[in-house]
Formats: sequence, C-alpha cells, structure tokens
Amino acid sequence: MKINKGNIIKNLRTERNLTQEEVGKIIGASKQTLHKYENGIITNIPQNKIEALANLFDVSPSYIMGWEKDKTDLSNIPGVIPVKKIIKIPILGHIQCGKPVMSVENYEGYFPADPEIINSDFCLYADGDSMIDVGINEGDLVFFKQTPQVENGTIAAVFVNDTTTLKRFYKKENQIILQPENKSYSPIIIREGDGQDVRVLGEMVGMYCKGSK
Repeated sequence: MKINKGNIIKNLRTERNLTQEEVGKIIGASKQTLHKYENGIITNIPQNKIEALANLFDVSPSYIMGWEKDKTDLSNIPGVIPVKKIIKIPILGHIQCGKPVMSVENYEGYFPADPEIINSDFCLYADGDSMIDVGINEGDLVFFKQTPQVENGTIAAVFVNDTTTLKRFYKKENQIILQPENKSYSPIIIREGDGQDVRVLGEMVGMYCKGSK
C-alpha cells in the first residue's frame, strides 16, 4: 500500500491550527512547496525537511514517512513530559543588532511553542552582529516579554526615534546606555533632554537559533 505522506503532514498541521505559510517559514520552505508536499505533487521530500516537520509536530521522522502506525507516546518515556498545550507567538518582523536603522513592524506569522518552555508575547528576527558574544546571530529568532521597564543589564528590544535595536539596557543618572555584545561596536549613549524618543518594548526571554531548523 502506498503511503501518503502528504495527508500525514496536512493532518498534523491542521491539528495544531497552523497554516501552510506558518509551517513553511518554520521549516525553511515556501507555502507553495508545503502545498506540494501535502497534495503529493512532491513525494521525494528532503530528509532535512522531514526531520524539521517531525521536530515541529513532536513525532518521529518515521511517523511522517508513514512507517509507524501511531504517534510516539511520549508519556511512556521516563523523564519526558509531553507538551499538553501549544501557543502561537506572533513574529513581528526584524530587529537590528547593529546600528539602529529604520524598521517597520511587519507581522510575519506565528511561532508555535510550549508555554512551559518559553513564555513570550512576541518575537523578532535578529539582523546584524552586535550581539554575537551572547550567541545572538543574524537570522536567529529572539523572544520577548512585553514590558516598558527592565533592570540594568537586561537584553531588551528598545525603540529609538522610529528605529528598533537589541542591546543591553542601562539607565544611569541622566543617560541611557545601549550596550552591544561585540567589541567591534561602541555603546549607544542617549542623554536626557536631547529630545530623543526612547522606549523599552520588551525584555528578551529566549532565542531560537537559525541552525536549529
């Protein structure tokens, strides 16, 4: 009997209330490609995409391929707590990790996550390399808890005059210091009374590396 991988992928996706576009972005494929997977137009799905789909849907690659009758029951594995609830964290575009440049909030879909692992209000793709010394690289997805205030030394998304940037935030006396984590960059210093609009958008609470896909 011919195994219909497309139906398996479609059923897993609809069970989690995700669109083809949302799943495609997570596994690094276009909406059109995922459509072809689900409808059997492309049957020779690359192994890395099978593994990415299996990781996303918490099943084994063998289940995606149709070689296993049932999904893996994680509750039977000692020390493993299965995900009971998935939340969808909005992806609101990109944030600069270098010098602040013009940026526009641009909704790009959702990232499905276990709230017990990452409790976040929104996330943004990292652009630039000013935070590489703390492991934040170009293309990584950075998660934030929305808040207007953070403690000194916290990595935060900060709005500065129609731009957004990701830096360590410090407020000392009459100035705000946005400190990069790359010795090639100098801190951004904003003095009180100079007329600049500075607002904390959120505190960083997690990260998903692009190499994890």
